[in-house]
Amino acid sequence: MEATENHTIDSGLTRMRERYPELGSGPLPVEPYISPAYFELEKRHIFKRVWQHVGREAEIPRPGDFFVVDLPASDASLIVVRGRDNVIRALHNVCSHRLNKLVYEPRGSARRLNCKFHGWSYELDGRLVGVPDEKYFSGLDRDQCGLMPASADVWQGFIFVNLDPRPALSLSDFLRPVYAGLEGYPFERMTNCYRWRTVVNCNWKLALDAFQETYHVRYVHGRSIADALRVDEDGSMLPIDCLCGDFHRRLSMAGNPKTVYGNPQAATTVDGSQKQAGTQRVGKVAAVALKAGRGATTLSFSAADLPPAINWRKDPDWVFDINVIFPDFYVSTRPNYYQAYNFRPIAHNRTLFDARVYYPEMKNAGGRFYQEYMKCVLRDVLLEDLGTLEQLQAGCETGPRTHMILQDYELMVRHNAYVVDRLIREGESRREVA
Repeated sequence: MEATENHTIDSGLTRMRERYPELGSGPLPVEPYISPAYFELEKRHIFKRVWQHVGREAEIPRPGDFFVVDLPASDASLIVVRGRDNVIRALHNVCSHRLNKLVYEPRGSARRLNCKFHGWSYELDGRLVGVPDEKYFSGLDRDQCGLMPASADVWQGFIFVNLDPRPALSLSDFLRPVYAGLEGYPFERMTNCYRWRTVVNCNWKLALDAFQETYHVRYVHGRSIADALRVDEDGSMLPIDCLCGDFHRRLSMAGNPKTVYGNPQAATTVDGSQKQAGTQRVGKVAAVALKAGRGATTLSFSAADLPPAINWRKDPDWVFDINVIFPDFYVSTRPNYYQAYNFRPIAHNRTLFDARVYYPEMKNAGGRFYQEYMKCVLRDVLLEDLGTLEQLQAGCETGPRTHMILQDYELMVRHNAYVVDRLIREGESRREVA
């Protein structure tokens, strides 16, 4: 079952779980979040078989530009390189001779890829083109000794790789059932403004789950951004809507336009909607940042400029959409910037959190001040989240409870667990048949 972008059921009238009965409503087992054996199953049936986001094509704009991505859950290190034919490829970072790691640098530009151990040389498309003392190798066939390829493809400027050189689903077939309506969002008109990377001592699913529900916001973020989201008459921070597909999921959020974080037009327009932004809990600095950033971007967006998947319910207080691209890629789309996070598994209880935030170019110092203010706000929010996650992992591992309890609006947490478990069960069934 794939969700379509014209879903019209009102989440305020129909419990989200009733729309996806296959997800169930009971407690979730804790074992998949703490078990090394379960993590090995995830590696085998998910991370070695599905498409994974690794970067933006703007990171390697010229032929010869490359970066290396290590994927511990796939037991792989890949060179992502733009060839002389302008095609982006993913090549296993292993020399065919004695299996030395070929490229040591995290990124760079090269005419050829050369092994530092014995000097074997490869073209940018992976072909073996140079072997010192080749006459002393018996029956060496260069055509059979190139770098081993993985699959690589690009969607909306995002580079994805798949360890399977002949994946069961193309990238388009993997993404478009849920995200076709997001195509046309101005990703390419924004640049990476700031980035954080850290290792969090928790399971990758626990880390991702904390970013795909709002139940925690008033408690974890009570001193930072809790007042930036809209609350209902009961004080609950409920999403506008949620969509779940075979792999991916989307959550649409409403904000408080009287705050900087909750104002989706901050820094992109100079219309009257900017003038209502106040301070509330965040204080005078927020008001100064919003005023300084007003109209400071080189771009101006309106609802007419954005694709239909953005604020698909057309809520007047909409602030952003959470897009979780399975397995571990989170993209928060707003009209004035977007966030792109990877929750990359390292072990069953360790996750590399890689967070990037993209903004349109600012044309004056006021715009840069606004960006720096937002950087500080988001830094504090992320620290609140990550600190909680390590305590959560510790609690799961103590063992007095074997299941966790979810409410209706933690549906995306339930969907993630369901998809992971489904793919493992399907993979194990294939192995039994084989």
